[in-house]
Parts: sequence; C-alpha cells; structure tokens
Amino acid sequence: MKIQKMFVMFLAIAILAAGMVSAANLKIDSLEINGHTVSSSDQTSLTQDYKRGDNLDLYICVEALADTYSGQLYADISGYTYAVDEPAKIHDMTDTFDLLQGHSDCFDMTLQVPTLIDKDYFKLRITGADRNGTSVDESYQLYLTGISRANAVEIKDFTLDPQSVQAGRAFTGKIKVHNLGNSKISDLKVTMSIPDLNIQVSDYMDSINADESKTFEDLLLRIPDCTKPGDYDVKINVAFDNFDTTQATGKMTVTQSTTCATSVANNPNGNTDISVPSNQESAQGTSIVYPIVIANNADSSKTYTLSVSGASTWSTTRIDPSSVVVVPAGQSRTAYLYMDTNANAELGDKTFTLNIDSNGESKSVPLVAKITQGSAGDAAGLRQALEIGLVVLVVILIIVGLVIGFSKMKNDNNRHDSEPYY
Repeated sequence: MKIQKMFVMFLAIAILAAGMVSAANLKIDSLEINGHTVSSSDQTSLTQDYKRGDNLDLYICVEALADTYSGQLYADISGYTYAVDEPAKIHDMTDTFDLLQGHSDCFDMTLQVPTLIDKDYFKLRITGADRNGTSVDESYQLYLTGISRANAVEIKDFTLDPQSVQAGRAFTGKIKVHNLGNSKISDLKVTMSIPDLNIQVSDYMDSINADESKTFEDLLLRIPDCTKPGDYDVKINVAFDNFDTTQATGKMTVTQSTTCATSVANNPNGNTDISVPSNQESAQGTSIVYPIVIANNADSSKTYTLSVSGASTWSTTRIDPSSVVVVPAGQSRTAYLYMDTNANAELGDKTFTLNIDSNGESKSVPLVAKITQGSAGDAAGLRQALEIGLVVLVVILIIVGLVIGFSKMKNDNNRHDSEPYY
C-alpha cells in the first residue's frame, strides 16, 4: 500500500513537471551566424571566433510546441562594459509574431562586435518567449579577438584648437589613436592637411601596443595669408605598418585677415572668384609669395592657366604646384606665386600683372611688389660696424699696453731705490 502511494505521488510530480515543460511554447531549432550553422553550448564544446567590429548576421529558426501568440526572439551579448552607450551593437529583437503548433519560422537579426569590447570568451544568448508562456534560451560560445591588423589603428578622437582661425594665423591639432588589434603596430605617421589650401603637417610615432592609446601632440598648421574666408575640410590621415591607413575629417572656419589687402576679380559670368594679395614687400635678393585662391562657382569643373607679365626685368617667378589649376564645381583651390627679386632690383613699387585664362576667357589682376634695401646695404653696414669695432679694439689694446709698460717701469725704479750700496 505504501508503495502504491509513493508511485501515485511520483506520477503526479511527473505530470506536473510535464505540464510545466509544456508551458514553453517555442523551441529554438537552429542558428546561423554570417551564413554558417552554429551549435549551442549544450550540443558542442566548439567555440566560434569573431573579431572586433565584425557584423553578426543572425538567422534563427524556431518551432511552435503549442499555439504561440505575440512571440518574440531576443539576441544578446552580455558583459560589455559600454553596453548602455552602445546597446544596438549587443542587443536585437524581432517583431512580435504568431505561430501555430507544429509550424516553424525563421527570423533575421543583426549584432555587431563592439570595437571596445574585451578580447575574451562571451556567450551569445538567444531567447524565445511569448506573452504568457515560459521563455526558452539557447547559449552559443563566442571568442572575441582583436580587429584585423590592416584595420587595427583607430582614430579615437581629435581636436582642432581653435576651431575658427584668422587667415595668416595657425591652429593646432591633437590626434588620439588606439590599437584595436592583437599585437604591437609600428611606424605610425599622422598627416593633418587642408587639401583646398595645399597645406599639411606630419608627425611620427615608433609603435603602439595592443589595446593601447597614444596621442600625437600639437601639430601646428598655418593658414596662408589672405585665404578666402569660409569652412575648410581638415583631413586626418594615419599611416601604419608601411601600407595601411585610417582617416577622419574635421572642419576649420577661416575668417578674413584684418591686415591683408586683397584683389578680388570675377569673370564676366560671375562663375569664378580670384583672391590674391594686392601688395607685398620684399628686400632686394629675397623672395615673396602671393597665395592665389581660385573659387569655381560654376556647375562643372574648370581649368585655369596662370601666368605673370611685367616682372621679368627685376625678378624671377614661378607658380606652384602648377600654373595649370583644375578646380571642381563649387570648390576652390590655391596656387602660390613665388617671386625672387634680383639683388640689384631698383627700389620702390613695382607693378606687374597676374593673368588668369579659362576656356577662352581671360582676366588680368594688377599687383604691386614694394622693393626695399636688400642684403648689399646690410653687408656694407656690417662691414662698417666691423671696421669701427676693430679700430676700437686696437685703441684698447694700445692703452692696456701703455698701462702695463708704465707699471713695469715704476716697479723697476722702486726695486733699484731699495737696494743697499756697499
């Protein structure tokens, strides 16, 4: 009798447990990650390796063990330090769905391995649940590694100070880089540039260890005199491991210089603006630079040919990087007129002309170079100063010699006066 009672109790418990199990209306049948079938941790000890930054495209198939209404699937990677800041990378869910008993369906979800996540073992958890049933969970073992070496260096942050600068003045940049890879990265070079102004500056770093951050400090870049006011793209390029690069872009606002007199010329159609300093000063035998900013306001790219006339008798000129400048629609480019004045150039204001030709249209901009006394006058003054200095030095040496001579004679007389006579 006792045995019969125990059997009845055991049967009741089994039926109750079966009822509880049946409350889970969904069963997770399979999971694919990036097109490859992955087994749950309960079925295999194999671990799937993924890199920081990898997208995880999930394809999950489920079966309804009972009629399911308002069901949902969830995918999560737990344990990420910055999960609150980047929730979309480590959590996703489906819309609600209905599924009849014995039917199955498959759903897509997407996660992304955060670049800042620890390199370690993590569980991917897939949860299925409906409005009032018991949830079902499957876990999948992942091992998260550093990002591929070719993409290991990340520009974590950069600052430009100030963010608005007057033409002719300089600003500084600080660039912080981070190694997201598994090993040390060597031979880093950062270049900060403004392509529209043809200016750049570079700095170097020997190496950066895995998971380490370092900062390129105080890269100084000067805006050319008389640059056209406006917003310019600042390009940050970090080259590393000889062949790989990463990039970022910022903005710099350039304001009008208060000390720069500028000639501005427009073509007849109003499609081109030419900005160039109208007056520069140069000593004889030295060089000056005229930045020439060409803004193309047309709807298509234009080619401009630059030349100089009226300056060949007192200077030598060249235009860098080229006398032919191609400017895309709606953009500007800067060329530089370098003028080397002759050592014997006549003093005073020299007038010459900058010629701009484009598609049969021409524009001439009159410019002035003020020639001042050059190095020859400075050398003559230096020679005169040296001659005067030499004369003064000779006089001082003569006086010192006389003083020493008189002192010696006096000492000799005193010695003779003190000697006894016999």
